[in-house]
Amino acid sequence: MLQSPFGEFIWSGWPPDKQSIRPSLYALWFDKPPTIAEMPTYPRSLDKLVYGTNGTAWGWYIGSSTEMRPYICQAPSINAKYLRPNGRMIEYGQNDTLPISRGPCFVTQPEDAWFVSGIDVENLVSFKCFANGNPAPSYRWYKLGLITGGSSVAVRRTLVDPMNSTDGRIAISGGNMVIHSPISTLDSEYYQCEAYNRFGSISSRTAKIIFGQLETFPKHPRRTRLAAAYQSVTIPCDPPAHSPRDSLIYSFYMRKGPVLEPLVLLARPGVFVSQAQALIGFSEATTQDSGVYVCMITMYQLGSRLSDSPKSPDMPLEVMESNYRTQEPRIYDSFPAIWPSDPIRGHPVRIECFAGGSVQSGPLHYTWRRLDGVPIPVNRLRELNRVIDIPQVQPEDQGVYECSVTDARGSQADPRTVSLQIRALPYFTNKAKDEVVAVGTTVTMVCEAGGIPEPTQYWYRNGVRVRNLIDSGQLDTTRYVVTDGTKEPASLVISNVVTADSAMFDCLAVNSLGSESSSGELRVLAFAPNFQKHPMVPVLGMVGYNAVMTCQPEAAPDPTITWFFQGTTLAPIASIVDQTTGEPTCPVTYCTLPSGNLLVAQLTRMQAGLYECRAQNQFGMASTSAHLTVIDPLVLTLKPQNTIVDVNSTVIVPCKATVSSFLDVNYAWFYEDVEIKFDRLDVDARRYETTKFLRSYDRNFGFLHIVNIQLYDAGRYTCEAQTPLSRNRSTAYILVAGPPGPCAGVEAATIPDSELVMVNWTVGADHFHPIQYFIIEAKVADEPWSVVVSRLNQSADIVIGQNTKRRTTTIGNLYSNIPYQLRVRAVNALGVGEPSRPSRGIVTLPKAPTKMVRNVTGGGGKEGTLVVKWEPLTYVEQNGEGFHYVLRWRAWEDTEYTTALVYEPSSVPDTTWVQYTVSLPVLRYYKPYEVTIQAVNNQGSGPITDPVVIMSAARLPVTAPRNQQANQYNGSALLITWDPPLLSGEEGPLLGYRLIYWRRNLECLGIESDIERFEQGQRRTLYGADLTSGFIIGLEQDIYYCVAVQAFNTAGDGPPSGFAEQTTYKLWPQSFPTMIQLNSTHYPRTVRVSWVGVQTTLNEEAVLGYRIRYWLVGSNYKEAHTDVDVRLRTYGYVQNLDINKRYNLRVYAYSRGGVGKMSSPIVQFQMIPRDQCVPGASWEGPDIHYNLVCSALKVRWPIWVIALTFILLLEQLNL
Repeated sequence: MLQSPFGEFIWSGWPPDKQSIRPSLYALWFDKPPTIAEMPTYPRSLDKLVYGTNGTAWGWYIGSSTEMRPYICQAPSINAKYLRPNGRMIEYGQNDTLPISRGPCFVTQPEDAWFVSGIDVENLVSFKCFANGNPAPSYRWYKLGLITGGSSVAVRRTLVDPMNSTDGRIAISGGNMVIHSPISTLDSEYYQCEAYNRFGSISSRTAKIIFGQLETFPKHPRRTRLAAAYQSVTIPCDPPAHSPRDSLIYSFYMRKGPVLEPLVLLARPGVFVSQAQALIGFSEATTQDSGVYVCMITMYQLGSRLSDSPKSPDMPLEVMESNYRTQEPRIYDSFPAIWPSDPIRGHPVRIECFAGGSVQSGPLHYTWRRLDGVPIPVNRLRELNRVIDIPQVQPEDQGVYECSVTDARGSQADPRTVSLQIRALPYFTNKAKDEVVAVGTTVTMVCEAGGIPEPTQYWYRNGVRVRNLIDSGQLDTTRYVVTDGTKEPASLVISNVVTADSAMFDCLAVNSLGSESSSGELRVLAFAPNFQKHPMVPVLGMVGYNAVMTCQPEAAPDPTITWFFQGTTLAPIASIVDQTTGEPTCPVTYCTLPSGNLLVAQLTRMQAGLYECRAQNQFGMASTSAHLTVIDPLVLTLKPQNTIVDVNSTVIVPCKATVSSFLDVNYAWFYEDVEIKFDRLDVDARRYETTKFLRSYDRNFGFLHIVNIQLYDAGRYTCEAQTPLSRNRSTAYILVAGPPGPCAGVEAATIPDSELVMVNWTVGADHFHPIQYFIIEAKVADEPWSVVVSRLNQSADIVIGQNTKRRTTTIGNLYSNIPYQLRVRAVNALGVGEPSRPSRGIVTLPKAPTKMVRNVTGGGGKEGTLVVKWEPLTYVEQNGEGFHYVLRWRAWEDTEYTTALVYEPSSVPDTTWVQYTVSLPVLRYYKPYEVTIQAVNNQGSGPITDPVVIMSAARLPVTAPRNQQANQYNGSALLITWDPPLLSGEEGPLLGYRLIYWRRNLECLGIESDIERFEQGQRRTLYGADLTSGFIIGLEQDIYYCVAVQAFNTAGDGPPSGFAEQTTYKLWPQSFPTMIQLNSTHYPRTVRVSWVGVQTTLNEEAVLGYRIRYWLVGSNYKEAHTDVDVRLRTYGYVQNLDINKRYNLRVYAYSRGGVGKMSSPIVQFQMIPRDQCVPGASWEGPDIHYNLVCSALKVRWPIWVIALTFILLLEQLNL
């Protein structure tokens, strides 16, 4: 910050090269830098940087070091008992403080009230006033008139008495006043509330009725406003007559038939609604903006839309086509504009800017700045930066604001400025406060207020101006001195006060906008000393430390204090208090503190005993006494020790203290003098993400546990044992051994005429274990780091010069012509260290390719081509610029190779390979070619691949499959069979077949059938050259289909076969067997299953039989099930079942149409030995029917065993 007069903030740090700053930040942070002539100059006496206020703003300014200024006293809380006590509070001298007797104090003060005739339904205004006090205050209301004379403003007060009112419009209840049917000619003055009780009276701020007016919009329609396309235009709202000024806010709508749609301004950046000018503006109108607009108004102070003036007449806008499609940006003459036009401190303010200009390429860019250089907060900008929104304007916001506009092409409008000046109601920077003093003293009461214009401050006593009381002789002119404040604070000095001076005092600040009040009570006391509130209490002291015996009597005037020890009078001297820390020192045994307390220094057991404090003034005497007990000091018996530990280990740092049993001991731990928070994450929470700090609460209470200690946890740890009387601390260093720290200063450079790279670095910290070797890593572009030297021993390093930590080596396994960054890691017995910072980028020297092209293959493609595919060399394997491939090929019977240079081979879809397609001069179908590939760059050629035989593209199949047949399979599938086509060698191997099918209309041949095939035909592709059959699935039931078969190879599809037609079967059984019954049989491990069969409908195939499907519970259903076919019987047997294993069972019907639906729910059963079984036992579940089936064994168990088995089974099923 540069030197500047108070209130001006000038920011330094202007960059020497502004071009290095992103242009988008100019408007946010940078202003035009001041010239030398614009730099402020100051006298030499202004040599101190001060933070303060001038009454309107706080900030840094340059002041004089010799000027007297207020200071704030700050001291540790432990020293608070040594300091002088605060001034007397209002409860001073009152023994009964519940409740405290006091004068009135305002909680709610009246505020200005609005009244708009014909709109306010209640037809009244109310002013609220409420004050605390004991006894509870009463209230009076006054009507005030401001009498202006010269540069001062006087106040005339008239009591409002509802009882003497002739019209009965005014009512007062408690502190509230209600005025019915306000009349502007009678009720437009200021009103003031007065609260009073037996201690006196205070007056509130003033408030007034603001009489508003709002007429209705005229009924006649507006003329159509014409505008040329691509030019700017505005539509004014033209509100009806209203008052006060700037009391309306505006919103605009567009009529869509009978509906009014609000304008979404965020979606239309060229449209702006101005509150200051009451208009809607189009920066660049287009034909889409043509339409009927409506303006709606809201009275701002009332905050709701008014029902008697809902909307303006229709405002038509017609935008006509124009050949002029661009316009230079231009700020309208009426902008920038301020709303409201007469801003008041604390109220919201908008500063608006609007310009016309071309927005086809992008919205207009608005920027603001203050000509005094004060930065504008970015969060105040609204509506595409066209508006500065100040929520609560303050005097420091005053200044000249400049708006600049630039369009997307860079054209700039001439900047325009507006000056923001505000007015301010009086507000206090130094309020009146309560004063409690003793008789015979002098009291000074000061208040200070700000405002625009500058207010005048007056002092009032119990509602009457002090100046008037002095002039009328009601106050002693020799004791009362009052100064009304305008440029300086208002002060009231009362000397040699008496109890009759007790009263309520107001400081009233007045300017032309109104007034503000601040009040306080003056209470003058005279009474003998007493210790009822603050009797002396026993004190516990510690040998070698200080103790403080408190003596805090209440008395007026202040008493004389005398100290006694064991009945003997003491003669303490005044202590010396450190002005920085607030800690006192005492050169002898007994000293008095500024607070009046007794300091007993450097305690021994000889100072233990009874101490008495005796207080006396002219009204009497009182005393209090207490014992001082002296105990042994706090001693640390177990202290932290300097330690070296391994990283990631757990460390226990001991700390233990002994002290008298009278005291509890707490342990606090500090890391580098910052306290460790055990119960929460503190400001340094990031330190606790990995490491855990724990404190024991067992017999090792006080020990510090550091779990998973890290390298950054190394440092100075301090244990502090704390008691209410003293603290004792001990410090130790905990050092952490771990993997080496990062190396530094990594440099890399290529060695001319060599493939080697030299790397230099400086060894980092070894963390208490010798470094064993280094790892060098390299990085190419955005690829991950990779190890290029995995183990570089210390003995292989070369020490450069006298720097024993500087190392160098050469590496030669890097790719050529590649930009690299290198970094180094060190390794010791505890692991691999952190990597160094990357070196500056280097580019290795180029050379010819050394890698051979891999995986050369090919084949396929269109007729007359040879397709060659290979795995390309990676970027790092190309070794130089001008990289390409040399492709050579020859027919099997030729002797010469044909060559092609391939710079950009095409990609093979879904792979990382590439391919190149050779157009053959002669059509040679499916003939062998010998192919080689070689990688080449500007430095030379790489190795050539071994010759690979690749077949040229095959001919399309010329014959179709034979003997195609379509066979019925079920209700949704057909089975197609065929014989392979007769192929020559030029077609190559087939890849598979395609089944072409569509719904038959009348027949499979003919024009209509061809149309059906074109529009609805589908294909199913089957891969495999040896296929002779295939299914077509997903067909409709009982429908005829036309089917053809065609073969395909790498060249494409062959001709289709002739067409076969076939119909699908009808539907499979749509219902399922019911009433499934399971019964035991006389055969071992066999169950009999019976059911009720299904009935088919006309669109279903006849049932051919039934199958029983069963499988073990918990097994894979699709793989483990077994079907038992019983034909058309409605019963069957399931054999060879395992005893005591549960099975699932379902039954289904089948037909030529397919497999029918399975029975539901699933039947679950278990074979039980007959001696454990209850015949017919079953249980119905929500989705499963459970059965217990008896096996054919001749053993019988008791019924309770069977019941228990059944219950256990049900519990397992529920699980």
